[in-house]
Amino acid sequence: MSRYQQLANERSSRQQGQQMYYPQPPSVGYHLYLYREQLARKNVEYMRLSKAKYFITETLLAKTVRNLKACSLDELKTVNNQIVFKHKLKHQIYRLRKLQNLGIRNANPQMESTEL
Repeated sequence: MSRYQQLANERSSRQQGQQMYYPQPPSVGYHLYLYREQLARKNVEYMRLSKAKYFITETLLAKTVRNLKACSLDELKTVNNQIVFKHKLKHQIYRLRKLQNLGIRNANPQMESTEL
């Protein structure tokens, strides 16, 4: 066997032995950690705080919706409130992005709107 064939065989066997690494998305626990870390800071980054809150809400809501087969009316009301809260967070993130595009960095999402 020629040297070229040996190198080609080694290369193909290495490539077959390697597995593609696909990083997993961060867990809910990690996002809770980020959320608590942002709350503890003196200068809160509202965009990160809102994104962490949104991810936590979305993940927990997805887990809750999967288990809705035998739930009570109160649980359905709670799920509905969580969905409304998730939509408010999404709107808040959208608003913060618009403010960042206007040049206002780290705007407080609780401040009053300037829309007429």
